[in-house]
Amino acid sequence: MKINRFKSFFLLPALFMGIMLAGCSNSEDIVDGQTQEGMGSVSFTIKEKNYEPVEEVAGTRAAAPEQPEIQDLGDGWMAEVSLVPDTTHAAEPKAKTRAIYTPTHYTIQAYQGNVKKGELKGTFNGANFTPDAGQGKSIILPHGTYDFVCFNDKVSANGTQFTVNRADAGTARFTVKRGVVINQDPKQFVDFEMKHAGAKVMGNLVFVNCTMEGVITANTGFGWTSGIAYKPAKSEEALKYTVETLPNKLPETMVYDMSTDSYTYPLMGQDSKSFDVGGNVPGAGSVGGKTGIPNDYNYTGYWLPNSDCANLKLTFTYGELYGRDLVGKTIKVPTHKLVEANKRYMIYVQLYMGYMYLYSDGTAGPRSKNPGKTPIGVVIDPYDRLAVALNDAPAPSWGVQWSSTTSQASSDVCLNYKHLFGGLYGRWGRTDYSNLSNSSAIQLALNYYQTVGFGNNSYGITSDPRNVWFVPTLRQFLDMGVNLGRLPYRTMNKDYERDFEYLIPANAPATGFSGANPTFPAMDMTRFNKAFTDVGGTAPTGGYWTDTECQDGSSFQQAQISVNSTSFGFQLGDKTIPAQVRPFIRY
Repeated sequence: MKINRFKSFFLLPALFMGIMLAGCSNSEDIVDGQTQEGMGSVSFTIKEKNYEPVEEVAGTRAAAPEQPEIQDLGDGWMAEVSLVPDTTHAAEPKAKTRAIYTPTHYTIQAYQGNVKKGELKGTFNGANFTPDAGQGKSIILPHGTYDFVCFNDKVSANGTQFTVNRADAGTARFTVKRGVVINQDPKQFVDFEMKHAGAKVMGNLVFVNCTMEGVITANTGFGWTSGIAYKPAKSEEALKYTVETLPNKLPETMVYDMSTDSYTYPLMGQDSKSFDVGGNVPGAGSVGGKTGIPNDYNYTGYWLPNSDCANLKLTFTYGELYGRDLVGKTIKVPTHKLVEANKRYMIYVQLYMGYMYLYSDGTAGPRSKNPGKTPIGVVIDPYDRLAVALNDAPAPSWGVQWSSTTSQASSDVCLNYKHLFGGLYGRWGRTDYSNLSNSSAIQLALNYYQTVGFGNNSYGITSDPRNVWFVPTLRQFLDMGVNLGRLPYRTMNKDYERDFEYLIPANAPATGFSGANPTFPAMDMTRFNKAFTDVGGTAPTGGYWTDTECQDGSSFQQAQISVNSTSFGFQLGDKTIPAQVRPFIRY
């Protein structure tokens, strides 16, 4: 929130009286050098607010979130579409003393009985107010009840009517205060909370199981430290799309009538923009280097109130991902929502590609383009070339021990739930493959190549082995749930939240794993299971080892994921008690 105060002498302590903002000198607030009985010298406080998420006022019960809609786009493509409050920014601090950093010109008008009784114009810059030539620093008004309006130069005034065009919806600021009693001699102030006249509508297109390969085109210096610009590395994956509303459905002009306290929208139009996938993100990288592109934030629209989000749609006009064409696929906003002034909205589109499989010859792709080949795994992430076996590793009875000892076996042990689910644990698993012989589960996964006829039987010396079957980390197992079963990465659209941080129990201790187990949301288990059963495999069910070690007090245990009919579950497993192994591979 940006704030500028002038004439704020009721709020500041006596210590600062000598440096108060403009309007505090009697000589400037007296008509003809004399204070008139029954007249008040009215000055003003201005605060500028940033866009706010669409949430209930603090202390009230929040509205239930909109449920996402699943849209079948054809050819194996699926979109999960949500219209959600944009909570990508952390809450603003409560302090209200920040000045307007960019010089801003405002007009303030006072009305009584719909008749204008006074006007003040001037520029605010930091702690300074400079009135326009020929104007004072306050408005002198007889005691009484008034309506005030305050607006910047992006709002046009014609009598009691005030007009904002959609082209200015992102920068126009406008507010009205009605029924203000002026009854103090000789000074009084009125405070304004200046909001944007329009709403900010953003789009986030997430490539859930089809992250594409990107190439770094520039070091941009974007963000607090540095940044990179990027684009798709393959020309056929350089997606293009349009975001547009239906014709004559979007208000182009908003008119507020002070005399009737009403809004009208006399002119309707259309928003239409074209985009190429790519962009800028904070980070570091060399020009020509590779990067993953998991989402695209291109669309930002500034709409006038009374605009309906359901009129918006996204249509792909060029490109394919991993051999699957996207041209002509259209995604629509499913929720009718009339936007409000000064609010942020996020249209959150999660794009899912149809199943891809790893085949016994080491190639990968959809079944439709690989006739006659034998599938041996479901591709979880084609960009990182990660796949999960179609079946559990053969084991006696209900599984295999992690090991015959309960002592510490790895150098990167998780110490609490925050470490485990707060994004601090390495995504890609082990960095040290030199001492694996003590784990029966790891050996069982390593030998899986004998079952499917593909892979190597040794990790070798590399820290990122290819074509070797292994026990996944907890993060990798959860990624499988995301890409195949629509398990959410984060609380809806909280981009500042770490991946899977929402799984940390509310009563989680700072050290150890006592308290309630994490609670997983329901998943799309039909889609999850079909990824395996459609090609003759068996869907995971029951408890599974992960290659993630945890220390709870003096005990060293392995993180386990259980798969049931509705979702996942979590538990710490005694290393000597058997569980199942579902091998993963980087092909």
